[in-house]
Amino acid sequence: MNDWLQEEIGEDWEAIEFMGRKLTGLERLKLLKRIAKSEKSVLILGETGTGKDILAQALHQLSARREAPFVAINCASIPQELFEAELFGFTKGAFTGAFREKTGLLEAAENGTAFLDEIGDLSMALQAKLLRVIDNRTYRRIGETKDRFCGARFIFATNKDLASEVRMGTFRRDLYYRISVIQIYISPLRFHLETIPRLVQSILERENREQGINKRITPEALEKLMAYDFPGNIRELINILERGILLSEGDWIKTDDIQFDNRGFPGDTEKKFSATRIKEVLEACRWNKTQAAKRLGTSRRHFYRLLQKYKVGLLAY
Repeated sequence: MNDWLQEEIGEDWEAIEFMGRKLTGLERLKLLKRIAKSEKSVLILGETGTGKDILAQALHQLSARREAPFVAINCASIPQELFEAELFGFTKGAFTGAFREKTGLLEAAENGTAFLDEIGDLSMALQAKLLRVIDNRTYRRIGETKDRFCGARFIFATNKDLASEVRMGTFRRDLYYRISVIQIYISPLRFHLETIPRLVQSILERENREQGINKRITPEALEKLMAYDFPGNIRELINILERGILLSEGDWIKTDDIQFDNRGFPGDTEKKFSATRIKEVLEACRWNKTQAAKRLGTSRRHFYRLLQKYKVGLLAY
């Protein structure tokens, strides 16, 4: 595992929780090593951009399978009607347009790790076929009558609440229990704004090595980052810093070089953290700051900044 990734997992990634339990840096790395050595399936939960794919790669690199392939499969990006062919492969002539045989992603991950991202987007029919693979460790290419052995270790990830999906009947209960033996949750970056200086340093060190540059960040620019809530999480932080490197002149990234995407997206944090919404949640929580912050899905530190920004209920505190 490369140094940057190990540093992120071992020291800076305070967002990682195991079955609801927060861990220190050393505990976190030790536990991940134990999980990596296991053959059990792993389910990584977290918002988009929190680094679920990086964690999956880390588990692969920490495992005995590190020399074998790591194959990532995004369940949301492959059309459902093509997913079975991509996952299992097919023989020549299996269907119209199958002019040659195709190796499936499971076969490509043989003896390695198959990472199925956005598992919550699979249809119920495909969930049933995936469950059969996990239970029997076999699959068939489309057009074949003979089973093939599946020797891949599975890691799954989703930004959905699969337990709720099970209750609503949109995700199979039996599949949920098979893939969630080990659950790792990565909380949003806004819960851990105090880690931003270390993350920024790690990201800049990596970029400096790869590009042969010597970029640093001014205290004012870092303060600007600390005041932001990062709806896109670590992925957005990396994007902002990469943009800052390109915009900055000389070795220093200054305040003006830190630019956020202010176009917004439906249901993003501006709407979520409006003054009206904050007042509603505070009243519902009887003006308990801790409960209100938790209900809004943010940290106490960020919640205090929102109160100051909107001048909400200051006399009540």
